[in-house]
Parts: sequence; structure tokens; C-alpha cells
Amino acid sequence: MPGKHFSLRATEEEIAELTSGALDDVVRRLATHTLDPRPTDDGQVTAQSQALMRLYMILQLRGALDRLEYQAAQEAVAAGAGYPQLGRVLNITRQGARNRWPDLITHPSHTATPSNPPRSP
Repeated sequence: MPGKHFSLRATEEEIAELTSGALDDVVRRLATHTLDPRPTDDGQVTAQSQALMRLYMILQLRGALDRLEYQAAQEAVAAGAGYPQLGRVLNITRQGARNRWPDLITHPSHTATPSNPPRSP
């Protein structure tokens, strides 16, 4: 599926389920450790506060994942990958990968540009 560089040990559905559960755990732990809900007048934390805290942490996680994705792409390019391999792993075209990171591969030797910031989707 993702190409000749690795194979899946689980189905796409199983991987999606595992990652969703793991990320939900991370989001809940991060929210608990980094955010304080605003209690109501009687000192109760509402379901709304809990949900909004989770939503905020998901936003933070999305930014972190974007940065990690860009770093992983840089590492792959430094190891010799090109836009076709990046696109295959991301389930997009070579041109889609080039559009996502237009300056990641600057010449045939696949040298990544470290000063190139990640683009938001």
C-alpha cells in the first residue's frame, strides 16, 4: 500500500482505530496537565469546559503533527526520498507532495532546505 519501503502489519482500519484511541488518550492527558477548567459557581466542571479543553488540545496537537510531518519529510528527503515516495506514503500524487512542500527538494541530490517552514494544510 504505502510503497516498497514498508508494509502494513495491520489494516488501515485497525491503524485508524489504534491511532484515534492513542491520540484521544494523549489529548485528555495533556488537557488535564496543562489546562484549568473554569468551574461553575458551585465548583463543578461542566461537560462544556471539558469538551472545549479537549478541542483546544486537539488544535495544539494538529500544529505539532504538522511540524512533525515536515520534519519526517525532511528526514526522508535527506535519506534519498523524492516527491513520488512522499506522495505515495501520504496517499497523494507526486505533484500534491510538491505543492505541500514546494522547496523541500531543491535539486537532484535531494538536499532539504532546513529554513523552509512547514505549510499549513
